[in-house]
Amino acid sequence: MLETPLGNIELLIDGKPVEYNAVPVGLDKLCLNLMGRFRITISFRPDGKKHEILCRIKDYISTRYDGIESGERLELKSFYKDCYKLSISAEGDSGYYPNGTRVSDYYDYDNEYYNDGVSYLILESTSTSNYRFGIAWIKNYNDANEVQTWYGADTTLM
Repeated sequence: MLETPLGNIELLIDGKPVEYNAVPVGLDKLCLNLMGRFRITISFRPDGKKHEILCRIKDYISTRYDGIESGERLELKSFYKDCYKLSISAEGDSGYYPNGTRVSDYYDYDNEYYNDGVSYLILESTSTSNYRFGIAWIKNYNDANEVQTWYGADTTLM
């Protein structure tokens, strides 16, 4: 289990905890001040039914500073506690237009945000079988360095 300053990272499939391997990712010029940077890849074979793969901070109590910081092909939420900022990301472009069509025609799944994490929503039509989460945190964040967790957690840059 990955331990972070905000709490342990937990992965759940359909509400049930699963074991995972958190792989350390080296720092680069966009995120030199991070205290931790990890990638988690989950293999899951869709079966034509709806499922959810959730990456969350176990027992995390949300704050008013927490927020969504999505980007192109990136679903990311940041969390704050004391002097730490931690970001969790999932690859995707979620959402629906008012007429009910999906925003993304590239991804065959959706994503969801929670008070304590980010998830992949496997649809009945999903065929994707590998799902990646990025996790990055920084200590003593400020206006100049807090964007580093965004770059550090972005799975499309890893």
